[in-house]
Amino acid sequence: MSSSTIVGRGPELPRAADYRERVERARGEARLRYRDHLAAAFERLGVAESSELAGVALDALTVWRYIDSGERCRCSCHPRLPESDVHDYGFDCVCARTPEDRRRAFNEWRNGIEAFWRSPEGQQITAAEQDADAGLQMWLAEQTGVIVHDHGGLAPEQWRGTVDGHSFYFRERHDVWWIELDLRPSGRFVRTVAGTANDGTVSYQERGLDEGDVIASGTTDSEGYGTTPVVRAQFIVDTIRTHLTRQACTHRGDDLSSIEAILGTEVRWCPVCGTRLHAR
Repeated sequence: MSSSTIVGRGPELPRAADYRERVERARGEARLRYRDHLAAAFERLGVAESSELAGVALDALTVWRYIDSGERCRCSCHPRLPESDVHDYGFDCVCARTPEDRRRAFNEWRNGIEAFWRSPEGQQITAAEQDADAGLQMWLAEQTGVIVHDHGGLAPEQWRGTVDGHSFYFRERHDVWWIELDLRPSGRFVRTVAGTANDGTVSYQERGLDEGDVIASGTTDSEGYGTTPVVRAQFIVDTIRTHLTRQACTHRGDDLSSIEAILGTEVRWCPVCGTRLHAR
């Protein structure tokens, strides 16, 4: 396992740091936009020093920190600023459009998508994806104990399946990934998109969330991560099986003396599973 693949909490990795920088930049721009928006509302009410008051009010609403560490709290129970420029930081959201505008925008978007997939570029992408998926299915047919129920997507990319009888969930977003093992109902629910009407109106449904134990995490720089479905599947399976091997390994107990005699030094890593051993 490479140095950019970790189990548990470790030092922040380069791609994760880049993501946090992007979020901070977006949050900073959003704060300026919403401060001006709030200041304009105060001015319409005749409030003095509206700009300064808007900044204070905005921070009071959106900046929440842990009382012990001072780190920003990211819990969704607090109001918070946008962390991306989606819908122009919220100022061009569909909620600000009339039904006619929403219908027109939805039809334009749908027609544009359909036209793209009919284009030579779209057809080339479709053919490449079909070939890649066919390769994945061939690889899976040769595997024992590996089932992939579904996979794919962008931001996030997600995989679900089982490896040696253990259910798993893989997720990658903004170049940061993690794997959960032995999924079970969490008791929490999330609202998901159920469909879209012709006028662009979206309908939703509640879906129960499963969760497991996070056994590994890292970035897309991890060794063996790859760029194709087959390589990604191998990476996921290998990571899970490495974890399972380490969980079951007894580290050969005290039977390390013969190896240490050959090496002339204390064995620091298990010769079977590679786990770092405690000093004896």
